[in-house]
Amino acid sequence: MLEIKDEAAEKLKEILKEEKAGSCLRIFMAPGCCGGSTVAMDIAEKPEKEDIVVEKNGLKLYIHKDAVPQLEKASMDLDKTGGITMKGLPKAEGGCCG
Repeated sequence: MLEIKDEAAEKLKEILKEEKAGSCLRIFMAPGCCGGSTVAMDIAEKPEKEDIVVEKNGLKLYIHKDAVPQLEKASMDLDKTGGITMKGLPKAEGGCCG
């Protein structure tokens, strides 16, 4: 599940230093286009009821149970601008997002 590249892990650690002590990255499913859903990320101080707590690359992550299957082949890396990006997520099939 979810590979975090070293550069992305370091960037996330920098971001989390600016947040309240103990804050972690939370990954969850958010409403998407055409009534579907998409993987989303946010900073959270504590896990939600249905989150799974995972430790990777020295980071603690809160991952909602519904997002776990979407992350099976995913990786987190830096994009060309130095921002965090997720790759390898399943693509929407059909519909207006297609």
